[in-house]
Amino acid sequence: MLEIDGLVAFVVFGLWLYCLYDVITTEESLIRNLPKFAWLMIVIILFDIGALAWLLLGRPQGWQLAGPGRGTQANRPTTRDKQTVLDDPDLEGLSPIVREREERARLRMWEEQLRRREEELRRQQDGGDAID
Repeated sequence: MLEIDGLVAFVVFGLWLYCLYDVITTEESLIRNLPKFAWLMIVIILFDIGALAWLLLGRPQGWQLAGPGRGTQANRPTTRDKQTVLDDPDLEGLSPIVREREERARLRMWEEQLRRREEELRRQQDGGDAID
């Protein structure tokens, strides 16, 4: 019986660590029902009940977590870029998830346009150097 209690305690502790890590690494815009800091305090203070509450009530649903490049720094817009995109009146009234996807799509488009312009300038400079 003592071995089972130890195993249960180990599983509960592992669940708590997972939930604590999950709360810390989840983007605030995806968290449900309460602010991120409140969920962090609930998981830390209430331990097993807080961990279960996070999984059932606070953690983003699976479809919210899916998406290309989520969690990678390469696809995340910078604060400056986000402010520029957020100022767009077309994005007002959208849910945070749709808004974020629209922001990312626009930023990818702008980056592609910038890359093409840089390539065009390089070709012009290379061609201009050959003529002189």
